[in-house]
Amino acid sequence: MASVMEEGTSLVYAGQQFKERIEEESDGDISVEFSYGGSYGSETETFDLMNQGAVDMYTGGSDAYDMHAPKYYFFNSPYVLESFEHQQKIMESDEFQEEVYPALEEAGIKVTGPRVYRGMRHYTSNKPVRTPEDVQGMDLRLPSHDSWVKAWESVGASPSPVSLDELYSGLQQGVVEASEGPPAQIASLSLWEVQDYYSMTSHLPQSGQMYVSTSFYEGLDESQQDMIDEIVNEVAEEATQWARDSEEELITEAEENGMEIIEDVDTDAFYEAAAPAVEQLFEETYAGSWEKWRDMA
Repeated sequence: MASVMEEGTSLVYAGQQFKERIEEESDGDISVEFSYGGSYGSETETFDLMNQGAVDMYTGGSDAYDMHAPKYYFFNSPYVLESFEHQQKIMESDEFQEEVYPALEEAGIKVTGPRVYRGMRHYTSNKPVRTPEDVQGMDLRLPSHDSWVKAWESVGASPSPVSLDELYSGLQQGVVEASEGPPAQIASLSLWEVQDYYSMTSHLPQSGQMYVSTSFYEGLDESQQDMIDEIVNEVAEEATQWARDSEEELITEAEENGMEIIEDVDTDAFYEAAAPAVEQLFEETYAGSWEKWRDMA
C-alpha cells in the first residue's frame, strides 16, 4: 500500500489503521507494507503502477478521477463546491455510480469506502492575502491539474505546477512564492518555516480515497474481499472524524510556529473572480452544468 501523503494527514492515518486492523483480523494471513511520503513517485505515477499491478492499494487524493474520468473531476476543483457534505452527495449519486467508478475500474483502480475528509484548502504566502487583488501575479504552487490552473489564473495568480514532494524546497528556493492546501499539509511539511501567512480562502473542501488494484482485489477470495471492504469503511469514517477534530488544532499549531492566520478574507470576491473559469470548464469539459451539481447541496 502506498501514499504520496505524509504522516499526520488523514489519508496516512487511514492507511495506518487499515494495516493494523487487517493484519490482526486476518490472523496474519494478510500483511501490509505501507509506504507513504511519495516513495513510489507522484500520485499519477502511483496510479499507473496500480494499473500495472505493481501497487496493490493506495490511500491518497483524486488524481485517478482526473486521469480516467476527467468530465467529473469538477468535484475536486477549486471554487466549485463549498462543503465536504455537498461533495459526498455528488459522489454517492447514481451518475457517479454508473459513469465514474466503472471507468476507474477499467483502468485497474477500484474505489473502496467513503471519501476521507482532508480539510479545507487555504492560501499560504509571505504577504497577507485578503482579496483577489492581493494575489495578482503571485507565483502560486499548484498540482498539475488544468482546472486548478484555470481557476487561479481567473483569480489573478500565476500558477506553477510543482509536485507535493517538491513544495517545501520550491518555496524555500523561491521557485514559487505561495501555495495552497489544508492545515494538515501545512503542518506535515512544516511550511511555517518558509511561509509567513495562512489566509482562510476556503476555496476547496479537500478529500481523498482509499483504492485497491482491481487485479489484486479479484485475486482474493470473497471473505478476504469482504474483510477489506469492511475495514476500509471503518477506517475511512474514523479518518474523516480525525481530520475534523484536528483541523482547528493544526491551524493553531501553524500560528504557534509563527504563521499569521488571516481570517478576514473576502471569500465571496474570490469565488466571483474564479466564476468565469468555472463556467467555461463546465461548458467545455465537465459533465452537466454547474447549476445542476450545485442544486444537489
